Amino acid sequence: MTNTVGNCESFVDASRIFTGHRALGLVSNHIPLVTKYIPQRKETLIVTVIGNSYHTYGSNKLSLLGVGRAHEDDITCLAGDTYRVYTASGHTIKVWKRSTELCNEFKGHEKPIHLMLPFGPHLLAVDEANYLKVWDINAAEVSFELSFNPETFCISALMHPVTYINKILFGSTQGTMQLWNLKTGKMVFAFNGWNSPITILEQAPAVDVVAVGLASGDIVLHNLKFDETVMKFKQEWGPITALTFRTDGAPIMITGSTQGHLAIWDLEQQALVQQHRHAHRGAITGLKALTAEPIIITSSRDNSLKMWIFDQSDGGVRLLRERCGHKAPPIRLRFHDQLGEWILSTGLDSSLRAFSTVADLLHRNLGTAHYNQKKARRVGLEKAGAKMPPIITFASESVRDKEWDSIAAVHRRYCNVTTWSFHRSTMGEHRLTHKRFVDNMALAKSSATCVTVTACGNFAIVGYDTGHVDRYNMQSGIHRAAYIREDTEKSSELPFTRNAVRGVASDGLNQVVLGVFANGQLNTWNFKSGEIVRETNLEVAPSFIEINRHSGLLAIAMEDFSIAIVEVETGKIVRRLLGHDGRLTDLAFSPDARWVVSSAQDCSIRTWDLPTGTCIDYFLVPKSCVSLSFSANGSFLATAHVDDLGIYLWNNQSLYTQVSLRSLEANFQPKVAPLPGSAARSSCSEIEEGETMEEDEQFASPEQISDSLVTLSLLPDSRWKNLLNLDVIKRRNRPKEPPKSQKLAPFFLTNTNSIEAIANSQKESGSRILESSSAIPFAIPLTPWASKLNLAGKPEEYAAVIEELKAMGPSAIDTEIRSLSPHLGGSTHLLSQFLTSISVVLESKRNYEVVQAYLGLFLKVHASSLSEEHDLCKRAEKLSGVLKESWSTLQSNFESTLCLVSFFMNAVI
Repeated sequence: MTNTVGNCESFVDASRIFTGHRALGLVSNHIPLVTKYIPQRKETLIVTVIGNSYHTYGSNKLSLLGVGRAHEDDITCLAGDTYRVYTASGHTIKVWKRSTELCNEFKGHEKPIHLMLPFGPHLLAVDEANYLKVWDINAAEVSFELSFNPETFCISALMHPVTYINKILFGSTQGTMQLWNLKTGKMVFAFNGWNSPITILEQAPAVDVVAVGLASGDIVLHNLKFDETVMKFKQEWGPITALTFRTDGAPIMITGSTQGHLAIWDLEQQALVQQHRHAHRGAITGLKALTAEPIIITSSRDNSLKMWIFDQSDGGVRLLRERCGHKAPPIRLRFHDQLGEWILSTGLDSSLRAFSTVADLLHRNLGTAHYNQKKARRVGLEKAGAKMPPIITFASESVRDKEWDSIAAVHRRYCNVTTWSFHRSTMGEHRLTHKRFVDNMALAKSSATCVTVTACGNFAIVGYDTGHVDRYNMQSGIHRAAYIREDTEKSSELPFTRNAVRGVASDGLNQVVLGVFANGQLNTWNFKSGEIVRETNLEVAPSFIEINRHSGLLAIAMEDFSIAIVEVETGKIVRRLLGHDGRLTDLAFSPDARWVVSSAQDCSIRTWDLPTGTCIDYFLVPKSCVSLSFSANGSFLATAHVDDLGIYLWNNQSLYTQVSLRSLEANFQPKVAPLPGSAARSSCSEIEEGETMEEDEQFASPEQISDSLVTLSLLPDSRWKNLLNLDVIKRRNRPKEPPKSQKLAPFFLTNTNSIEAIANSQKESGSRILESSSAIPFAIPLTPWASKLNLAGKPEEYAAVIEELKAMGPSAIDTEIRSLSPHLGGSTHLLSQFLTSISVVLESKRNYEVVQAYLGLFLKVHASSLSEEHDLCKRAEKLSGVLKESWSTLQSNFESTLCLVSFFMNAVI
């Protein structure tokens, strides 16, 4: 699988309107996966390659955590350790942290690299010229080089045997092995081998033992210390493509094959435990066991990543989680819902899939089309027989999703139209066909060519290459009506080249049905009666059609690479758009029907402005676009491309920025826009490996954005919201029973001297309460906070007093405000100072909600004191004016905002 994605900076230059957002449906390719355990996350990360980028998944939920940056060329090799990921693209090795942070580049190889192995502070790399280079990762320089003769020893695998210091084991296509000491640069030992190419080397759980996978299908467990074969197994499915061992204590070895099968071997019994056939649709290229867990991870060139768990009674595995996309390139896609959250796509693998634009975890597989769907569900896809031909076109309507099937699909060179349910994510039971195709042998080889689902979701209208147009009920699958031309029934001989229906459509009110034919005729029928309303000669043979039901416009792609815009009500051609140099592949209306986006085989995507009839945007893509669709809310444009498994989303920039919609000049030269990557432009990796990220520039928000705005304190609600109800909370939380006195010690532990001392003290003083006559009058000292408030005189000092109050808890705030009372050591001056501090903070428009809470508690506690003092009453009146002024500004802003929101919601624009 190849994939071409690029950096986002070039999108703006290539297209006026669209900018790359992200790619969907890409999971893995033929490059083996890499796993690395992150102690800080307590999770194993799984890295897979998707063309010229890579994905990082978490093993807990198999969710996508990070997406690597795009490389100039496809990635040819992948490796990783605890902190880094190493990718080889062309002749260059790149070192990455957290998927997007490029640490270093190693350049020096003359041929593409196909093998890499992290080895402590070094990285071993072998290129196609059979040249080994040992790179110092920190110094970014070559510390050791070694060249092998490809005719005698062509390196095909390498590994580091456990406990073998500075030793690397190499396997070759000649079937021999060599053990080298990288520190001395000398070969330690040469193993004779098994006269079959070595495909993989893997460390066994036992020390000195290495598992060797051969192209002949043999698996050899070889003891390096004694150069002896411990045991040998035979896999009858061809070469060994992947191999691993369970690390949770079970003596189990798992191997993969080119046919997608898994073999599970018991090392104690030296026997095959289970065969899991068709684990993948392609060769298993990646196979790893998670550390100390009964779980294995597999990847394949079939664009899938699967997690298997050993929990079966017979020691076998079952599928636990899966991430997959199309196994063959998609050929048709359409947005399904009105929110732009779901994309339906069909591929050459005869499957129908639903991709979510919100989260990758929501992707669905609606199934693979089989002739006997019940048998396929019962015995599995591989044993159910032949699949149906690929779906070449389909139509859907979300109105009746939960009631019955909402998707009708046309298969290549097949007469029956299948129905699918998006809500149940499965293929339906109905096969829409007319009995004429069964009874008339002349029509036996006919096939459906196009389909549409009415706006109500009750009917599917199907066009055939015989010229027939039929309407079926989606709920029952029963034929309801036929729309026939006069010359359709007269033609009974194949081929039906001139009668073939190229496209069908219906309006939004189910008043008319439209159909275009290969001879350039556009027919309009009455929906209910089936009578022909009008016939329009298009003068050129059409390819396909696309309708916008809200505007009543029909776009027809012509064989001469032009686009005709027809008004449904009158049947007249109102616009003809010229400019493409290749056969048109798809059309899409914008939601307001102002634009038409078209794609062609000349790798171009054009946007046409219908009111002016001119091209306002024109850019090229690396691969020809085979299908595109505009979301119902206008946010995204989705595209599918030739020989590419991904579905690519493009942002509509006109929704959030100023876009020039002037027509392009006649000599305009388009630019190539690279396909979007798998991550959104502004997204970042979710991977954190316990290391701090160093950023050159960090944005710090100012304390006050503008003097005309009110700034909140950002304190938790628990710090200020319950100040007025604090006494109620204390009464509710007080203990129900008084504290119990501590029991006296046993008599034998009692100290005689202490008893006598207690008795004497009780005789001297019969009561512990100090008598009023002996009390000494004293003044209650001010708290530190009240002392600062008493001395405050500048606005900065008043603001500092409030800031110190913010750092206290609710009980401490209540105590401090109550201590301002003259009866508790405070004074009238302190009360006046507190009102002044509140006024200063309100005028600065900071800590707005906290100051309101403090003022409310102050008025609740000291209301009587304020009413008794004339100066305090004047100060309170002044504060009331400041409070009303600040609130009136807020209230006017709220009312104007609510007025605008109400206008936009209710006005017809």
